[in-house]
Amino acid sequence: MRKQLILLGGPALGILAAYLLYLQGNDLILCKAAGVLVLMAYWWITEAVNIFITSLMPVILFPLMGVMDIKDVAPQYMKDVIFLYIGGFILTYAIERWNLHKRISLNILLRFGNTPGRLLFGFSVATYFISMWLNNTSTTLMMLPIVLAVVDQLHGGDAKKKSGIATALLLAISFASSIGGTTTLVGTLPNMVMKSFYDDNFPNDTALTFSNWFVMVFPMSLCMLAVMIVLFRVLFLRNSDHIQPDLNFCREEKKKLGKPKYEEKVIAAVFFIAIILWFTLDDKNFGSFTLYGWKSLLPNGNYVGESYVAIFMAGILLFFPSKNIKGSTIVTWEEVKKMPVGIIFLFGGGFALAKGVEVSGLDKWIAGNLIGLQDLPMWLLIFILCLITTLFSEFASNTATVNVFMVIMIPVVIQLQLPPLMILLPITIAASYSFMLPVGTPPNTLVYATEKITARQMMRAGFWLDIVGAIIITGFVVLLGHIFLM
Repeated sequence: MRKQLILLGGPALGILAAYLLYLQGNDLILCKAAGVLVLMAYWWITEAVNIFITSLMPVILFPLMGVMDIKDVAPQYMKDVIFLYIGGFILTYAIERWNLHKRISLNILLRFGNTPGRLLFGFSVATYFISMWLNNTSTTLMMLPIVLAVVDQLHGGDAKKKSGIATALLLAISFASSIGGTTTLVGTLPNMVMKSFYDDNFPNDTALTFSNWFVMVFPMSLCMLAVMIVLFRVLFLRNSDHIQPDLNFCREEKKKLGKPKYEEKVIAAVFFIAIILWFTLDDKNFGSFTLYGWKSLLPNGNYVGESYVAIFMAGILLFFPSKNIKGSTIVTWEEVKKMPVGIIFLFGGGFALAKGVEVSGLDKWIAGNLIGLQDLPMWLLIFILCLITTLFSEFASNTATVNVFMVIMIPVVIQLQLPPLMILLPITIAASYSFMLPVGTPPNTLVYATEKITARQMMRAGFWLDIVGAIIITGFVVLLGHIFLM
């Protein structure tokens, strides 16, 4: 009964919002779009309905209500950024299929893991680096058995024992995967969602590219990672200096991998080339001279972008023959079939909702009611938005959070003539910095499910990181934003 009531709360709030706006004399189409926005936001937050099913509401409701024609809604579900996601996933599956990610993480751990502090550093750096390129959840799943095996050795085989070092290592792989995911455009889904919204709404402003995203966010995320490691040492490792980690499990796992395979070398080369192509795609203006991007050398250079690079390099692996499995390619259709189709719906649902808000005039209504924001200092506005986004993201998926906030904030940015990247990028990063609750992110849920940490421990560490995260994002954006984001 409780579940049904939560489910019905979405339509009830949507109808109420539409009715209240109609009583104020607003256009009926605007009221209908507002009702759908409230319905979707509520269902995304509560997950009373599967978030992917919720994302189909615009294509179901907008034509029915007369907000948008089905011919206008449907294309919103296949934007070019979706191919950035598809290409990134194929590259990810290639890395996972041939265990390249495992080899990298084990090498880092064996190099740094001879004390609890160094072990924490090793796991944090390995997870952070891998999550720049792999899905955060996949990264955590990959690191989890390694952490549990090391913890089991530290506990002398006692599976039920809890300790500060176990808490530190488990939270480290969860939090570091979220932090690392913000560093590149392909690191986590919210980044790609924000890029598509930005490209559609601000085509004449500063281009958002793989390189300027990385240059801006990498030092920010590195600072956040350093704060996390220091905080964990203070909270969880103060009395663990006497523990001597036994890394035999890691050595055995590395031994099982053997020498790097032909396929691993090919994947590493393809991935490295993809990174170079992403960084050198567009022109870089350094004031006294301009470093021209490679797409300017092509006769149809304006037709390519980050999404093209991702799908092109992924396509190479789909055709490149494997040496160790005869008659197979490095990536096969079996790996591609693992791709979660629901994510495409989640992307499309956000874009379709934003289009409905625009065509109905709801965007101008939202902007008009938030006009008081222009009186706030830029640093205070960014800090408040980061805190609100982080709190919202503790109860809703990161991607859903970014979808909702892009829909709300883009008309505000346009109406108040705020620098778009200075507002939208901090919101996107803050959505991934949700560390307090087990339901905040899938990585949090995964490590909490091991039952080796408590919700109180996660909240204790996560609370400080949520606050510090908002401060770090605000500081970097205010200090460096005028260089890279304007």
